[in-house]
Amino acid sequence: MSFEEENGQGGEKKPTTFFGLELSDGVVYTVVIILTLIFIRQASIVIQALN
Repeated sequence: MSFEEENGQGGEKKPTTFFGLELSDGVVYTVVIILTLIFIRQASIVIQALN
């Protein structure tokens, strides 16, 4: 098996799986950005509560 076949560049593009769901790259990036923003907001609330 060559390097290209292992990475799905042998003519077929494998769909991105996110939590077991096959999604397009744009949807995955959007979900990751939203989850990151939620995490940052929660962390800032905790930091404010500790001060």
